[in-house]
Amino acid sequence: MKIIHCSDLHLDADLRTKYDAASATERRAELLDTFRRLCRYAREKAVSAVLICGDLFDTASPSSSAVRTVEDLIIANSDLLFFYLRGNHDERPALFRTRRGPENLCLFGDDWTTWELSEDRDQGRRICITGREPSNAVLTSPELDPSCINIVMLHGQVREGYTAPDPESVPLSALRGRGIDYLALGHLHHYRSFALDDRGIAAYCGCLEGRGFDECGRCGFILLETGESSHSLKTRFVPFASRSLYSIPCPVTGCCSDTEVYERISGVLEASSASAEDLVRLELTGELEYSCSPDAAFISKEWEGRYHYFELKDSTEPVIHSEDFLCDATLKGEFVRVVNAADGLDSRERTRILRCGLRALLGESLF
Repeated sequence: MKIIHCSDLHLDADLRTKYDAASATERRAELLDTFRRLCRYAREKAVSAVLICGDLFDTASPSSSAVRTVEDLIIANSDLLFFYLRGNHDERPALFRTRRGPENLCLFGDDWTTWELSEDRDQGRRICITGREPSNAVLTSPELDPSCINIVMLHGQVREGYTAPDPESVPLSALRGRGIDYLALGHLHHYRSFALDDRGIAAYCGCLEGRGFDECGRCGFILLETGESSHSLKTRFVPFASRSLYSIPCPVTGCCSDTEVYERISGVLEASSASAEDLVRLELTGELEYSCSPDAAFISKEWEGRYHYFELKDSTEPVIHSEDFLCDATLKGEFVRVVNAADGLDSRERTRILRCGLRALLGESLF
């Protein structure tokens, strides 16, 4: 039997703080389409169930069109069981509030709920899905039948030992030694797998699609398959995102001209794994001489056509060697000496004033 473990889809997220309006609208539609592709993959690969471990939607009040699309997909895939556990973002029920829920949608509540997925009579085993949604109550240990293949669904950050009640925490002490074969987790947006105890493993599948540049790297889901032994589960991470996000640092320390900066950018981008279908943020890092000020508009125009989305982040620090001007009899030297002698300026303010003034004296743009 095959089971998909996914989480943190954050459908209908408002992405305007991450992209321009047009790109945000397009990316929001792509996130919804990825859920549609996931359903198609499940049909084609004969998957029996999809576990959604929280944050299916980005807010407690998603748009009616997004909700309707998800509901229609669940109804259309009646041979596929959906196990939906709400997270800290979709903190109240959004699905099927205006129409009757289908039989292939299995929900959870504040207390432990167990669903029996199936019984494999040839192997003499049952597969049980147990879950509890985030709440302010202390997380108690689930009561499980050790003869079953037990899959437990939770949403939150795993912690060692018990902590004060926290809806976003999952204390592992309450789960070890309880007969869990697979702990399906949601909340963290990057894939991670680790041993739970001598019997079971735990895993975060990460988000299905990266939304911003804090969610770079491979995004997808975990595919579980029952093995031949009574409690054997094979797991495999499946990259599934329609596009990858790359935040690419470009160190420019040592560049003495804008041309050298552009050459450094070209080399860094060519060496990256980003393709034309991906979203790229290029971050300039390091120190730049005051006479060097690469044109952000030129950089964007030069490289934005090579990727689906491109943006530039300038994190460089200007560097000015004031000692070079100590004996300079020119207006530049006098300007540097006056600014360095001024009181009430911190080092950042002083450097900014020096950079602007020196560039003005060279006839260059100030920024």
